[in-house]
Amino acid sequence: MNIVCHDSAYIDSIYHVPVETYREEHDFHFFGAPSVHEHIILNDDCATISFDINGKTYEYDGNIVCGKFTQAPKIKIVFKNTHKKLTIIRLTSCGMFKLTDTPIISMVNQVTTGSIIDLDRISDGEIENYIRRLDLLMNEESDQKAYNVTREIIRYVNANFSHLPTNATKVVAERFGISESSLRRYFKKYLGINLSTYIITVKRKKMIQAIYEDNYDSLSVRENGYYDQSHFLNDFKRLYGVPLKEYLNAMQTMKERAPDMMQFLYHCNIQSTI
Repeated sequence: MNIVCHDSAYIDSIYHVPVETYREEHDFHFFGAPSVHEHIILNDDCATISFDINGKTYEYDGNIVCGKFTQAPKIKIVFKNTHKKLTIIRLTSCGMFKLTDTPIISMVNQVTTGSIIDLDRISDGEIENYIRRLDLLMNEESDQKAYNVTREIIRYVNANFSHLPTNATKVVAERFGISESSLRRYFKKYLGINLSTYIITVKRKKMIQAIYEDNYDSLSVRENGYYDQSHFLNDFKRLYGVPLKEYLNAMQTMKERAPDMMQFLYHCNIQSTI
């Protein structure tokens, strides 16, 4: 297994894709999962990666930074050089805003390139140094009160998301002694989505993880904040555009073809997020 869970407030996990196990022109088509994270993809000219979401297609064969997805993107990976490296760094919910000068609101449900740190091609032996540089930059202490409050709110929501109402803005704002307008402003700035959308995305992510781990039943549905299976199945169809049974068949095929990659995609370390 190439997944490394990272002991950081900003980096959730790192995945070194074992590209040597794939042949050139070997392509994968699959649905991604709704995500409360952002990813940095260090693509040393070894693959072409396409994202299709909301009717738009984004295709890259260089290093990219991609925003969080509250909807499920269709992803295509085509390996073109299996002697190169592909490394994916998953950041926690409030991580990306420290790295990019692009407004975070524009990074939701689309892919954004560029960063204030150098994302030029990484040569052999430099990936670990890059991760260390990234970790140091991300862990510089913030003196912004709004950001620190937002971190505390996210910790609380991650621990209690299944019990919060869909529109929890008033409840959470009162708990942290801030106005509802301030809470909305903080979430727009640091996460690019409102609190209600964040809660829904966490619920969806946890349910998709349960399905991946063959732990889908009426109990898991309730534990992850859905009223019953019917409500979840309707939400799933809206999210993916296909019935759950069709999705399960596609997921099983990908689990057989690329088990490590699939586990990374559906790994969800919500509790440690920021």
